[in-house]
Amino acid sequence: MPSVASPPGSRRSCERPAVNPAPSGLDAVAAVRAALEPGRDRVRDHADGFTWRPDAFEQRVTVVHSRDDGSCRVEACTAILREVVGRGPEFAVLAARNAREPGMSSLRWDAMSGDVSLIAAVVARPGDGGRAARRLAHAALLQLGDALLAADELALELPAASLAEVPDAAGALAPPVAAVHAWRAYAAGATRSSTQLPEHVAKLVTLAPAPWRRATRAVHGVDAEIDCAPHAAGLAPGARLALLRVSALQPHPRLGAGLMLALVPPESSEPIAERAAATAALLNEGEAREWMGVDALGGWCVHPAAGLSHVVFVPALAVEQDTVETLAIEAAARARWAVEFLARVAERRTGATPTTA
Repeated sequence: MPSVASPPGSRRSCERPAVNPAPSGLDAVAAVRAALEPGRDRVRDHADGFTWRPDAFEQRVTVVHSRDDGSCRVEACTAILREVVGRGPEFAVLAARNAREPGMSSLRWDAMSGDVSLIAAVVARPGDGGRAARRLAHAALLQLGDALLAADELALELPAASLAEVPDAAGALAPPVAAVHAWRAYAAGATRSSTQLPEHVAKLVTLAPAPWRRATRAVHGVDAEIDCAPHAAGLAPGARLALLRVSALQPHPRLGAGLMLALVPPESSEPIAERAAATAALLNEGEAREWMGVDALGGWCVHPAAGLSHVVFVPALAVEQDTVETLAIEAAARARWAVEFLARVAERRTGATPTTA
């Protein structure tokens, strides 16, 4: 099977062009570093963040976008596989695992390098009280254990790929740091931290102004209908609706109680079911590269019942007072972005004029 990985020495998926980070971004990086507590012998500092090796894989925490208004996109990235060919079977494996193991990070394939990485990102803004940085700190901690679990599974499902393991400077792997097993602490604290979650979810029904056309209570929590017009102009009203399901009653198999958001874009976004896994990979890569103005937590996947979807799970221990509202509002923005993004993809595929306004 041919490789699409870049030549030796080329930039890898977690290595982005250097930016001139604003203070908000550097503050967020510092907050994540304080939460991870990496040993000095495991860290490489750079102007936009740092890279460290908690186990066999390296994690890179960096500012990847910096805007004139002082807002920054800050990312935690752990590369786990190299030389992954971008074909249907590989995309299907990644899309299925993103659905089966929802979290704050997601598996993303980089078309430029052929790497598969776990990535989570937030938008840090001046005066946000450090909330975005705390979300990323939780994601970065959980990403460490997720990387080891995903690597074990994907090494079997994608045997042509190679592990992105990085030996230490002495040539022998040092013992993993305790943070690798942080997910156990989240699971242990889930029950006592989840008592207020259903109440937070229920408040979405009365949110004003609301970024959706309608929100209704359901047994699991709240369902919202997001009108993607004018980005889906020319389509029938039902064909331009994205559906958002927010629940605090669906536990994670490892992390226990928490907050689950599942977004299903309009049915017209990807009319060919067989192409859904490749489309999920495109959307994940698009989120990793484009400035969307919202956090990039969770990931696009293919759900066995709902098809093309975006899912994110935040463990109860990581949920703050405004987390439900923030992620729900960002999900509405993501739905509209996805419709516009896929319209551009369709235009490139066919040369036709997109249906966006």
